[in-house]
Amino acid sequence: MSLSYFLPPIDSWSDWSALFNDEQRWKPVIDAICTSRGIRYRRIAIPRSNTNAVFLLDRRLILKIYSPFWSDFNVEGKLIELLKTNQAIPVPKVVAAGSFQDRITWNYVLMEFAAGQTLDAVKSIVARDDLLAISRQVGILVRDLHETDVQSLDGLDTGESWDALVHRRRRDALAELAQWQLIGPRVAQSLADTLDHVLADDRGRQRTLVHGDLGSDHILLNKINGDWTVTCLIDFGDAKIGVSDYEWMPLWLGLFDRDIGAMRAFLEAYDPRLLADNELPRRLMAWTLLHDFGADAVAERLRESNVPTPVESVAELRRILWPALTTLCGTW
Repeated sequence: MSLSYFLPPIDSWSDWSALFNDEQRWKPVIDAICTSRGIRYRRIAIPRSNTNAVFLLDRRLILKIYSPFWSDFNVEGKLIELLKTNQAIPVPKVVAAGSFQDRITWNYVLMEFAAGQTLDAVKSIVARDDLLAISRQVGILVRDLHETDVQSLDGLDTGESWDALVHRRRRDALAELAQWQLIGPRVAQSLADTLDHVLADDRGRQRTLVHGDLGSDHILLNKINGDWTVTCLIDFGDAKIGVSDYEWMPLWLGLFDRDIGAMRAFLEAYDPRLLADNELPRRLMAWTLLHDFGADAVAERLRESNVPTPVESVAELRRILWPALTTLCGTW
């Protein structure tokens, strides 16, 4: 007797890319999960900027069905359970977590919907003082996150060890930018020297819990008593036990979009000692490239800038990607 499945075979990233936002294909799975949990809903919406299959049910619940190609489920569920005990770190409330058997086993989590707006969505109406206040709130939030006791996270399965990730990115980052014809040989050599210098200094550095993707989409804001307030931190699928510098790229190129004042306000709240660290700009530059999404972020900014490529000058690259960063803590 042949078996009937809701979903087609998913054997590659292209298969997943064609499926994960297809509401109609997922609806029988959504219905089956909700029925098993005694949940009724009327409307489905799909939030933007996902790599897992994420569905908003009646603006009340979020159903997140995890891709079979990553270990996000093993990471996110465990972290939310740990972080919910710290009131200084606002995270979504998990309603249920489990698995659904179809052609393969699909892990999922049901969370309460966290209402809020992203900084990108409201930036045009946020006053400068409010933007700096938001930056300081994010600094305090990230500081509290990084102070999480990582001993309780032994065995956290992120699918790749920290050392393996760093080795892979050191091997691939500059090769990717060169292959895309975005940087010339002299720039690549200079950046290689920077990476080796920073990685040599990073040996033995204390490891901490890092979110890994602190861009605008994952920090939610609400206006409370007239003030913009960070009310939820979401999506821990890219979290790692690594070095704190891994956080800076999504903040600098994403959330703050190279705004030196916002970055300074963040650092003042996070750890003002960093503002006296002359190596910080160099580390930010290096960990931009070493971040898993770093080469893509660099490519996007270079293409937006409309400069001729490949870029043949490190000074030009700094002007586009790291403008005014030297004013944080001196020259580099």
